[in-house]
Amino acid sequence: MRGWPSLSKREAKQSVFVKFALSYLLILFIPIAIGAYQYYRTQEVLVEDATDLNLEVLRMSQDIVDRLLLETDDLVSALSVDNEIINLTQTAGIPPTPEQMYNFSLLRTSLNRYVIANKLFRDIYIVMDNSRWVVTTRTTFDLADNYMRIDGQPFQSWIDNAVRHIDQKQFFNLNDVSFGGDASEKLIAYVDPLPTGFQSKAQGSIIVFINQNDIARLFHRLVAKNGGFAYIRDNQGHMIAPAFSAGMSVDMAELPGNYPEKSGSSFETLNDTKMLVSHMESDQNGWTFVAAVPASVVLAKAEYIKRMILAITSVILGIGILAALWMAYRNSKPLSELTASLRELSSRMERQLPLLRASVLERLLKGYYKEEEQARADLAEGRILLPEDAYFAVTVSVHKETMDHGSFIDTDEAQALILSRIERLMEGFHYGLNMNADNADLIVSLPAPVADAERERLKERWLKESRLLQGNNGMRLILGVGRWTDKLIEIWRSHHEARQAADYHVMGDQGRAIWYGDRGQRSGYYYYPIDLELKLLHTAKNGDVDGLEHLLRHLGEENFTGRRLDAATAKQFSHEVHGTLQKLLEQMEFGSDSFGELSAKLAPWLQELEAEAAWPSLQKALRIVCGHVAANKKQKQGRMADAMLETVHNRFTDSGFCLTELAMQFKLSESFISVLFKEHAGESFSDYLEKLRMDRACQLLHGTEKSINDIASEVGYNSDKTFRRAFKRAVGLQPTTYRESLKS
Repeated sequence: MRGWPSLSKREAKQSVFVKFALSYLLILFIPIAIGAYQYYRTQEVLVEDATDLNLEVLRMSQDIVDRLLLETDDLVSALSVDNEIINLTQTAGIPPTPEQMYNFSLLRTSLNRYVIANKLFRDIYIVMDNSRWVVTTRTTFDLADNYMRIDGQPFQSWIDNAVRHIDQKQFFNLNDVSFGGDASEKLIAYVDPLPTGFQSKAQGSIIVFINQNDIARLFHRLVAKNGGFAYIRDNQGHMIAPAFSAGMSVDMAELPGNYPEKSGSSFETLNDTKMLVSHMESDQNGWTFVAAVPASVVLAKAEYIKRMILAITSVILGIGILAALWMAYRNSKPLSELTASLRELSSRMERQLPLLRASVLERLLKGYYKEEEQARADLAEGRILLPEDAYFAVTVSVHKETMDHGSFIDTDEAQALILSRIERLMEGFHYGLNMNADNADLIVSLPAPVADAERERLKERWLKESRLLQGNNGMRLILGVGRWTDKLIEIWRSHHEARQAADYHVMGDQGRAIWYGDRGQRSGYYYYPIDLELKLLHTAKNGDVDGLEHLLRHLGEENFTGRRLDAATAKQFSHEVHGTLQKLLEQMEFGSDSFGELSAKLAPWLQELEAEAAWPSLQKALRIVCGHVAANKKQKQGRMADAMLETVHNRFTDSGFCLTELAMQFKLSESFISVLFKEHAGESFSDYLEKLRMDRACQLLHGTEKSINDIASEVGYNSDKTFRRAFKRAVGLQPTTYRESLKS
């Protein structure tokens, strides 16, 4: 019979259960915290959204009102200089003659066009002081007729008072205006005295009436069905175009007054109701646009979300506690495996970015990039920030009297020293850092117009902070600095210069920075590093003629211009390059079908090199090899392009034929096919294909009576509409028009 577990095992199991149960329960509290945070954040977002909505509606309303007032001003300005109006105001008699009454009728028609064009205009009045007549869009009346009343007084009295106190254009807020006994209206009156006559007296005035209710409708989105209100306050503190929700009343005394800021929002209590009040002041006329929405409306969604979060959280918490206890009771293995997997995934993701950065920087420093755009794209992908347009390389090595720096940099102490000191030495500069087995390499970016000045500033800083180049336990940093270049793909040259500069240090020296430009001109050593030799081999084997010329020029400038090699050292350098040429020929002998042809081209130069490995002869031989590879590649691509063109001519009538089909047939990428095709055909694949189809379509339109639909299908189009558009684009005429033009 199976016995009960011992007490020690039971205690251990309970301990594991408790630990895992607590872990699961702790995880359950995370969504609770997230839910709480989400609620408060949602509340903030809803308030921000409501504020933005209010301000946006106010801004739109303000723009409409500002444009309305600007149009009104432009209209009044145009009418005030209208010769017919000025003539009528000066010549109209008491009473007006039939001819003048006819002119009044014409003027009404003219004014009516303006009112029709702007729906917010209630009416336009032309008041003539000499004749005491008023012309509107609807009627003509005498000022003494009391046709209308404004704020309890006859129109004649109001206009006399208004014009008497102003000498320029001005707005009036009118809360009680009645026309011929009709219901009272709220209007805005824009009054402008007509130009003065020969006695320096105004001849009359122009009045544009604007309906406040039409302006109030602009706020409908804010106040409709939400218990809010909106209004405009003019410069005198008068309320214009108030808009309230149905059944709402607000004590005007409680409405906000002047605001210290031109626009903003805040919560205020009005009529014992908490409101979100937004305001915005117009720059054009100084009027303030105000809108208020109850806080309960703004936060209604937040309260709903709060209830939903509480309900969902409670359910999830209850189920989660049961699940956590069950999973903890079962065993800890699933959680352990999950934790291990997550840690491994996190570790891989953390390792991936540094490896990517190191790869990009290494490719840059070795000169593998040919296109500036590709280099910048890879930098962006690796999150390496080099934003300026001038660059130079720095190499950093750690030295100690008792150890070799090549192995010494692998220690944690040396790497920590480099990282801490470089961060302080390069403060304020953008750079990318790559640590390798021998040293650390930096790419530094600068603005090209001030690159020299910035490098001088950096040099002075390093001189003043030379103590930073000294470490503990006898360690010291040696910095080699190359010259700057304005091309990122040329940074490899600066990198080689930095490496050379660092080689000028003397064992036992204190830590210091050595600038490539400060070294002496003459040198007893030639310049031909192993990575440059590999680059030379790679460039020649790929047939990169321009790249080879660039490398040869770089080697020549460095050895014969920069270092000024003596005859013996120059001979050693030429022998090294001669060895590279021999390696290149050995590799090509087994990889080229035309090696015999190449050998024949090189025979005279190889004989000369056997006698004396001279630098000019070596350059010529390398150019011959690279040119031979490039010619073979071009010939091969030419044959491939001819085959592609033949395929296009055979299949252009196939409606499914496209660049993808061509790439699949030749087992090449679409981008390579596209570039190769354009180089040999002189135009893109799509343009060439369309040209073939249009040429065939023109032949069929000219020599047959086939329908447009049949011709479209025969030349490779699935629909006649697509064919017609393409034909019109290519030929300039519709297919039917083209056929008719041929017949005529």
